[in-house]
Amino acid sequence: MELGYFTMPLHPPGSNITKTMDDDLEQLVFLDNLNHKEAWIGEHFTSQWENIWIVGDPDEVATKIRDLHQEVGGFGVLLAMGHEWSPLDKWQKSMELLATEVLPKAADLKY
Repeated sequence: MELGYFTMPLHPPGSNITKTMDDDLEQLVFLDNLNHKEAWIGEHFTSQWENIWIVGDPDEVATKIRDLHQEVGGFGVLLAMGHEWSPLDKWQKSMELLATEVLPKAADLKY
């Protein structure tokens, strides 16, 4: 097995962008020295922490997705899925609800 690394370079609002990029590169050099084969870095320095939480029952979540879509003018992919992986059954139930009850209610949204 080879090691890889994924990071979202989120830094406190107001941070010095040059310093934070240098810090991120320093992390990659460190990981390279540990024989990591690949690294993936999300480009998110343009937003402030990106803490957007969409939680609730399926109807509330569908409504919040619609509101976010309208607020930002659409989006190509809604990919961020933050959830505890343990206990596994709760994560599985959450993904099932998203697929069967939430996404059908938002299927008409365009990019």
